[in-house]
Amino acid sequence: MTGRAAGRLAPTVLAALVLAVFANALGGAFVFDDSADILQNASAKAATFLERLAAMNRPLTKASYALQDLIHGPWAAGFHAVNVILHLAAALLAYALIRRALRLTGAEDGAAALVALAAAALWAVHPALTETVTYVSGRSMGLSSVLVLAMLLAATGPQTQGARLAAFAAAFLAPLARETALIAPAILLWWTLTLKPQGARSGLGPALLGTALAAALILMLPRHTDLIAHSLASRPPVEALRGNLPAAFDILAHWVAPWRVTIDPAPPLAWPWSDARTLAKLAFFAGAAVVAIALRRRAPLFAFALGLALLALAPSNTLLWRADPVSLKPLYLGGLGLVLAFAAVLPQRAFVALALIGAIALSMATIQRNALFADEIALWQDAAAKTPDYGRPSIMLGYALFNAGRYAEAEAALARGCDLDPLDAEAAAALDLVRAILESTAL
Repeated sequence: MTGRAAGRLAPTVLAALVLAVFANALGGAFVFDDSADILQNASAKAATFLERLAAMNRPLTKASYALQDLIHGPWAAGFHAVNVILHLAAALLAYALIRRALRLTGAEDGAAALVALAAAALWAVHPALTETVTYVSGRSMGLSSVLVLAMLLAATGPQTQGARLAAFAAAFLAPLARETALIAPAILLWWTLTLKPQGARSGLGPALLGTALAAALILMLPRHTDLIAHSLASRPPVEALRGNLPAAFDILAHWVAPWRVTIDPAPPLAWPWSDARTLAKLAFFAGAAVVAIALRRRAPLFAFALGLALLALAPSNTLLWRADPVSLKPLYLGGLGLVLAFAAVLPQRAFVALALIGAIALSMATIQRNALFADEIALWQDAAAKTPDYGRPSIMLGYALFNAGRYAEAEAALARGCDLDPLDAEAAAALDLVRAILESTAL
């Protein structure tokens, strides 16, 4: 495909690729936290959404669930379809944004279109994105990322009144889908400092205003303030950072090693500040930030891409403690930065060729991962096999086997999970119940 043809056909090609790779995601079930987040959550129900509005977090995401509940009820395929549509929108926006970034750094338009198509395709089919796209409860990241990308596109183009209004609206709505989108103005500011587009600074104001209003609204909702207070009470910020450093490193490792991707990655060990491993990971991220700042003039595209990856990780992997520190959702935008950095350091033809090969391999892996979401037992078997020293996947596998009436297999899975995590009282009670059932059937 020539560069000129790529400019005309890229959106169609990219859309066809995304839909082909994620078509089997429509056969997925409700799994893991979907029950608590959607099926049993009054905030996600049309009948009770408004009365729960003042007490919920991520109201825009909950509104999307409630709207679907109103239209078609607990139909899993419908929820999966919306996630895929959001991902398609994100891929098209990512393509447009990468193409603009390449043009700003001197690429001819046809070549920019071809490289942007290759980069967007490589990103869009990565298995790590299944935690956002194929897993229904990942919608908060997909929805907020679409709005962040839309804000960036509106704020970095010609600053018409419509563009400024779009930037404001997207910046306001994105954190209401997922509060990590509060980082969006920082990404936009980094774009202006590295790529230096004409007129982009005028787009920064509406984005900042929208984000500020969203932040004020978020802080008015008790659910958000309670979560922040709980995080600070669980771990002081310095201690949270110490625990988050290896988690953030592990998150990046899942992008480089996609065969490690699982629905529930094992939390890594956190070592004291004096330990060389902690200091090495701190040095890694600090060094990456220094490199991005140092290269913002000599290699603006690479600097922006590296900064995007770091900024995407920052909200959920720095000073606030998380119960599940190794969430792959930050890779949704962070992975886009990593792909763009790859494109920035390679010759265009080499990158396009490697991206094509990579996209084919990753597409096959993602299709295989999508299929796991149709069967919760298979999903947790995959997770337990990839993290044999982590108890929760075995416990969740035990629950799934129990619900399927496979009590002997459930006992084995729960026993292994309880051995790995002896403090899980709920799992221990489930194991006792399974053993009682097996004993009664043996009489």
